[in-house]
Amino acid sequence: MNYYKVAVSKNVFTEIEEIADFIIKISTPEHAIKYKNQLISEIAALSYMADVINYSQWKVAKRCHPKAKRMITKNKKWNVIFHVEGFYVIVDKIIPTKMVNG
Repeated sequence: MNYYKVAVSKNVFTEIEEIADFIIKISTPEHAIKYKNQLISEIAALSYMADVINYSQWKVAKRCHPKAKRMITKNKKWNVIFHVEGFYVIVDKIIPTKMVNG
């Protein structure tokens, strides 16, 4: 099993903040923080899970990177699009599940 360093693109940080801001509007700041931390934790798990995830065949993912992989979060609401480069997992985008289609 390979272990990777996880790198997150700048736009992904913005996307995570936008998700948290949305949750604050419909729930509480505490819930938003918990949700954000869970999402970050799942992204961090790519450091050891990246190799078991197959390359994505989804057009949306391939637009991010030709060798993109797609991890669906535990709550099935988000798709984390990433690719592996050397010793790094690079997270390219977070997309709501309902926006992903062939």
